Amino acid sequence: MLRLHYNWCLGDRISQYNQQFIQGEYSDLRTKAPASPLTCFVSKNGATGEPWKETKNSKNPRRSAGDIQITALPQLKTARPWYAGIDSTVLQQNVKRLDAAYKNFFEGKGFPKFKNRSNFTSFTYTMGMKAEGSKIYLPKLGWMRFYNSRPIRDGFKVKAVTIRQRQDGWYISLRIEDKTVPDVVARALTEVKSVIGCDLGITKLVHLSDGYQVANPKFGNNQKTKRFLKIRQRRVSRKVKGSNNRKKASQKVGRLHKKIADKRQAYQWWVANAVVSRRVDAIALEDLNVSGMLRRCRVKKDEKSGRFLPNGQSRKVGLNRAISDAAWNELILNIDYLAAKQGKVAIKINPRHSSTECRNCGHTDGSNRDGEKFICSACGFFAHADISAAKTIRDRALEMVRGDSAKPAVNTAKRPKQCKEISPCLLDEGGEPGNLGNKDIKTVMS
Repeated sequence: MLRLHYNWCLGDRISQYNQQFIQGEYSDLRTKAPASPLTCFVSKNGATGEPWKETKNSKNPRRSAGDIQITALPQLKTARPWYAGIDSTVLQQNVKRLDAAYKNFFEGKGFPKFKNRSNFTSFTYTMGMKAEGSKIYLPKLGWMRFYNSRPIRDGFKVKAVTIRQRQDGWYISLRIEDKTVPDVVARALTEVKSVIGCDLGITKLVHLSDGYQVANPKFGNNQKTKRFLKIRQRRVSRKVKGSNNRKKASQKVGRLHKKIADKRQAYQWWVANAVVSRRVDAIALEDLNVSGMLRRCRVKKDEKSGRFLPNGQSRKVGLNRAISDAAWNELILNIDYLAAKQGKVAIKINPRHSSTECRNCGHTDGSNRDGEKFICSACGFFAHADISAAKTIRDRALEMVRGDSAKPAVNTAKRPKQCKEISPCLLDEGGEPGNLGNKDIKTVMS
């Protein structure tokens, strides 16, 4: 029902756009009523009210498309009484979900799409919820039992509840608030004294400027997982389309993908905590365009024959799969979140030529790097390529903080110290982080 309501609201906005900017005034063959353009995104014949309405608290009488569709919810329940079984806040959040999709579109993302069962699996409550132990009360649904994985502390109030269907069941997430807890204030750049650089990779997931490295378990890209996934997908393709056996086989594939995603998410939170827990004031991160890295190679054609020429896309498939499995964007978001929570600053730095720029003479050349080795073709300076890139990112962040072009001196007389690496023994046999208990993360990493 919520999916139908979402699709109806989207179709209503699309039809009004056609009326206002493309087709102009016309007669609707289904309703046999004239449709005229309005100064609003929602059609007048879509049972969504008038775009202009004066209110006591609002000086601007013009209402947005979302406000009109939310105001029309009582009319929706009158025309379709079965929608009265859904809480009003859930229907309101459904319209706001469409508003968020339009906002993303105007910011440069894709146009909102009509939903089906596979991509519409959640809904949200904002009022009337109560949680007591392992039971929760949801309006129009009543009391329900759930596994209380994280008890709510005293003083916190439930502000919103989101129910989501996943491959192995239903999950519930609660947004809680305690107004007595002070807001976290991020440290100003003028107060930053120490910075650590962070370079992301595939062979090792994270390289820090102080010499530490974090292993990349490759949860979805290792040989064992790819074999399991190939076997289960093959079983799906051998089943009759539309049969119950095919659905069961598809559910097994979904559960395997969910297991991989859960492992990756848990490990990335652990890595983010390890990075943010360093005794520094700021973390310098790469401002990566991951979607651009995953884009297909440009097509090459022979000018004479018109045939397609090799463009390297077949070789890039493995790299794209490794980048997607590393999930750099998610890791950056986790680091940014934990840094703000601890009052630290996360600085985004342009990573251009960071791994091919010599830290001794400043010479930039692609031939300087050979895998994990960095040897400058101009002065002969050598170092670990990824650690050197992390130090370059750190120096660029320091330049931004100081507001000048000063770089810390680099001592090239001595051989660079050997890079330390987090031992893979911290991962269990399944590739998950080991149980660290209450040990200090710094002690474990050292």
